[in-house]
Amino acid sequence: MNIQQMRNIDSLIGGIVCLLLEISERIKRIFFNRPSIPSDVENILITKYLGMGSILLATPMLRSLRSKFPKSKIVFMTFDGNAQFARQISVIDEVISIRTKTLSSFTIDLLRALFKIRRKRFDLVFDLEFFARFSTIVSYLSGAKMRVGYYLPKLWRGDLLTHQVHFNPYKHVTEVFAAQLKSIGIKVTDFSLVPPVLKEEKVASVRSLLKEKGVNEGEKIVSVNVNASDLSVERKWPRESFVELIASIIEREKETRIILVGSKGEVKYVKSVYDSLPEETRGRVIDLSGNLDIEEFIALLKHSALFITNDSGPLHIASSLGTPTVSFFGPESPSLYGPVGSRNMVFYAGIYCSPCLNVYNAKTAMCKGDNRCMKEIKPSEVIDTLLKEGML
Repeated sequence: MNIQQMRNIDSLIGGIVCLLLEISERIKRIFFNRPSIPSDVENILITKYLGMGSILLATPMLRSLRSKFPKSKIVFMTFDGNAQFARQISVIDEVISIRTKTLSSFTIDLLRALFKIRRKRFDLVFDLEFFARFSTIVSYLSGAKMRVGYYLPKLWRGDLLTHQVHFNPYKHVTEVFAAQLKSIGIKVTDFSLVPPVLKEEKVASVRSLLKEKGVNEGEKIVSVNVNASDLSVERKWPRESFVELIASIIEREKETRIILVGSKGEVKYVKSVYDSLPEETRGRVIDLSGNLDIEEFIALLKHSALFITNDSGPLHIASSLGTPTVSFFGPESPSLYGPVGSRNMVFYAGIYCSPCLNVYNAKTAMCKGDNRCMKEIKPSEVIDTLLKEGML
């Protein structure tokens, strides 16, 4: 299933399910009072299905949760595309994943997951999704007495949460996630990200691969991500802009190698960028899209002197590892989703219609691909700024 199909199902079927559960919940509340925080918290469920970067941006909240309940087990539930990455986060004890390729595999995995989480008897559930009825339904069906999530009046989901949290689009998303803990009396004071686990065998594997591709010891590695997930393809900086920037870096930086990255599903687009480069520059550009697993990708970002990327999950992985980053924003606001840390440079044109993605329009861009906000960011401006700031 693609993102739009999932949104349609969530809108149509989710509303009916929420209504039925709402009736059941109202009857229950006639006989039972609102629960308080359990004195002995053993099992905590966190649900976040979309956005690898968002999972990483939730780590300050998860770290504080671990500090408050050091003996509890933190279980993370997500879609299968993010599961392997979630397993690299040290503050997560277990990951439950749901396949989304087909409706049948989704249904089977969902039923299995619900059976599993009902058996675990969770004390607390934190729903970190912003605009999905599905996540609220899962939180309710978990059986947990305390269920924390966001209140969005424009998206009716019934009164299925015990603790409703205001979603503030003017705060950084790390603070938005932290607000869920504040609702139960836990304050987050450290907003630095918890980096994914860096495995030495994966570091060695990447070094071996780069050597095999002709990268010499001491050469500077600049990794480039020209992709953005299908949550919003309008977040992509134009292909020709990346081509111009890469060619300019190679011309100026004689000891630099450019590494193009991407998932298996992004190989075709990344290859189109590589093929568009001037022929004389291709010898210093290596296309590794589709060749790295998530652990090797993490190792490559740590090995890179600089990471250039669209607004996407890999941006936050790099910044959490301490790798300097250059990122391009337009449809989404950097004030909400900008990188955390001090070694990051953000380019944002700030035209009138930008940002346009928000929780109230299901993050759907009105321009339908004609992303002027990204086209307004000129490669010449980027290269001049990078040289001026000493990032090249």
